[in-house]
Amino acid sequence: MSRKSLQNSEDIFKKRLLIAFLIFLLLFLSFIGRVIDLTIFSRGKLLSEFAPQVVPSYDILRAERGEILDRNGVKLATNELTFELDINPNVISNDTLQKLRNIIKGDLKFENEELNRIFSAKSYVLVSTSVSKETKDKIDSLHIPDGVVFTKTYKRVYPFGEITAPLVGIVGADGVGLTGIELSMDDYLKGKNGRSFRTFNFAEPDLLGAPTYILEPVKGDSVKLTIDINIQSEVYELVKKYVEEFNAKSGFAIVTDPNTNEVLAMVSYPSFDPANIEKIVPNLPTTFNYEPGSIMKPIVALAGLETGKLKPDDDFYCSGSIKVKDRVISCWKKHGSEHGLTDILVNSCDVAFAQVALKIQKDPLLNYFRLFGFGEPTQIEIFGEEKGLVPSSKDIGDVELATMGFGQGIAVTQIQMVSALNTIVNGGKLYTPHIIKEVLDNSGKIIYSSTPILKRTIGSKTNLDLIKSAMVDVVEKGAPKARIEGYKVMGKTGTAQKINPTGGYSHSKLIYSFFGAIPYPDPSVSVIVSINETAIPQYSTTVSAPLFSEIGTFLVKYLRIGK
Repeated sequence: MSRKSLQNSEDIFKKRLLIAFLIFLLLFLSFIGRVIDLTIFSRGKLLSEFAPQVVPSYDILRAERGEILDRNGVKLATNELTFELDINPNVISNDTLQKLRNIIKGDLKFENEELNRIFSAKSYVLVSTSVSKETKDKIDSLHIPDGVVFTKTYKRVYPFGEITAPLVGIVGADGVGLTGIELSMDDYLKGKNGRSFRTFNFAEPDLLGAPTYILEPVKGDSVKLTIDINIQSEVYELVKKYVEEFNAKSGFAIVTDPNTNEVLAMVSYPSFDPANIEKIVPNLPTTFNYEPGSIMKPIVALAGLETGKLKPDDDFYCSGSIKVKDRVISCWKKHGSEHGLTDILVNSCDVAFAQVALKIQKDPLLNYFRLFGFGEPTQIEIFGEEKGLVPSSKDIGDVELATMGFGQGIAVTQIQMVSALNTIVNGGKLYTPHIIKEVLDNSGKIIYSSTPILKRTIGSKTNLDLIKSAMVDVVEKGAPKARIEGYKVMGKTGTAQKINPTGGYSHSKLIYSFFGAIPYPDPSVSVIVSINETAIPQYSTTVSAPLFSEIGTFLVKYLRIGK
């Protein structure tokens, strides 16, 4: 091949290579341009072509919560029908839009800034989740053909307010139970939420469509309590009166049927208004741990009789104090000579019961405390129940044992205490306390009905009868302000010292308790009351005993209790 011919071949090759490069560059630029177009300029069109034209989205439709009722069907927690309002200003005529704006501004008290945000929306926008029926009617009267959607919602209301608030509890903004029965029975009460399906267009994913299909929610079950609201209201007002009269920190009370441990009333004061909550107050009868004091003495007496360490006719002498090891333990009063169980219970003698406890010994006494359920939750159907405190045997010396004889060094809740004392007055049967009577589905059919649960039987009839008889004398001779005219009442006082933050027991910070059962010997109702820390130190005989008497006098009439 000549030199000239070789040069021509190289030129042809370079030209072909250039043409190929230009074609490749053109194709590459076209590809990049298409990618930019698809991802930026034609994204909506692409999505609408490759995805289904219309796919569902949905909103949650909150189920109507079940009601909480008292034993007679009176509503303690119920629902007020309200509405969620969504509007699309973009499809409403200007004249109607102004009328709609005026209604929303007037009824819902919206500021102009919020109204401007809502009425400048280009699609459906949430206005409120709690529009009243009256406001809905006003908006309906505008006969707006499109752009306004109402969805049912419910506002939780509590007709008896502070009287039942710590017990019944409250729900949160999402309708879920937060405290009390609302929390512990939430699985039954909450029902099953529904769905409101909306159209959704991928071409305009930011714009909500109108609802197209609604899956209706299912209302929750209703819970009927063993509470009688008339008893609850009366006991609440009386506890409130005594707390205010003695300028005390708090008061709490329980009324039960001692034969089944069914709760008829459970009261805490101070309370709170569930419609205007500033501070949630706990349900004191199940959450407040305290040293019970002398109200524990019937339990110690039974332990002494059952173990043979206390005889019904034993003699005691109270000099006003007793020396145990290196400690001098004082009695609240010098009682002198005392004869038998009745004397030491009527006198509520700390020296005598310290001696009884020392005779019983710590392990047998701890065993009786545990038999009566102290140191563990009672399993009443209220969330957050405390279990009190029973010390372990290794932490108890003679001094601690002696003071446990009169209710110090052990912590209880009020529901534990009334359950234990009910066991004494009902013949030795320890029942699980209960406050749920029935659960009803949304058609009113009973799906659960409670029955008394017997945990165990404690004590002999002979010994229980001795204590019950002595408890009548406690009221007649030791705490006459607890009497109920015409009735024999079994009772026991308890004035418990609170522990000082700096150690030891306070002589001015006291808890005054009284337990009473009506009538003797076969009670049909029992009451336990506690008043926490009066401004001026008192005795339980002057604070909790008369409070019991007022409650008991109401109960014998209301429940028509025979003498």
